[in-house]
Amino acid sequence: MTALRCTDIRKAYGGVDVLQGVGFAVSAGEIFGLCGANGAGKTTLMDIIGGQQTHDTGVIELDGRTLVGDVASRAHAGLARTFQRPQVAADLTLRENIALGLAGARLGSVGQLVRGFVAGMLARTTVAIELVETAATDLSLDRLDRRAGDVTFGELRLVELARALLQRPRLIMLDEPFSGVGDNGIEAIVEALRRLRARGCAILLIDHNVDLLTALADRMALLAQGEIVVTGTVAACLADEVFRRIYVGAV
Repeated sequence: MTALRCTDIRKAYGGVDVLQGVGFAVSAGEIFGLCGANGAGKTTLMDIIGGQQTHDTGVIELDGRTLVGDVASRAHAGLARTFQRPQVAADLTLRENIALGLAGARLGSVGQLVRGFVAGMLARTTVAIELVETAATDLSLDRLDRRAGDVTFGELRLVELARALLQRPRLIMLDEPFSGVGDNGIEAIVEALRRLRARGCAILLIDHNVDLLTALADRMALLAQGEIVVTGTVAACLADEVFRRIYVGAV
């Protein structure tokens, strides 16, 4: 069953076409790799799907329903994501930041959250504490009482992913989730994504690590100058002359 379908997505900034009729689909229980050189339009596309940006034309569907509205409404529909630069509340602890995923469908952004709400939820709900601890352990993340502003970039990536996993999404979009993460964290992310796929979650994955991307993805698409120029199975993409010339040769 198709979870995500994008049809004829177009976006221009000041007359410059960033996305030119992009279309692709991701099935439930599939890891779909989206690759391309810097500036190809990958993050813009994810921002449009996630509701952080608007598109000029085109249709986005999640589970057959047109996806519209703000970030919170899309989270409520079953969409979660991570970002190139992790979006966390620096003054909250790692535990509190992860716990935000339990309320993610009702909140628009990290900036809208208040410490009192999260701390109160954690203090009163044993189930919430257990869910947060389990998500952190699954991603090899420990010492959750540290402030987010005091930990490494790689650890913040794990915090953001743990928070997204707690939303139990139908679709999760990951923008370079392995960048800056140590070996143990990478292994934990890989296992987490495989578990998500097994339970039927659709995964849209961007990363510049060719080995990781091709090892994980079921299918791939190459975005170049705002257009999908190659799409198919991993084996077909790696064998494609255009894919090798544009992407593999540029990494």
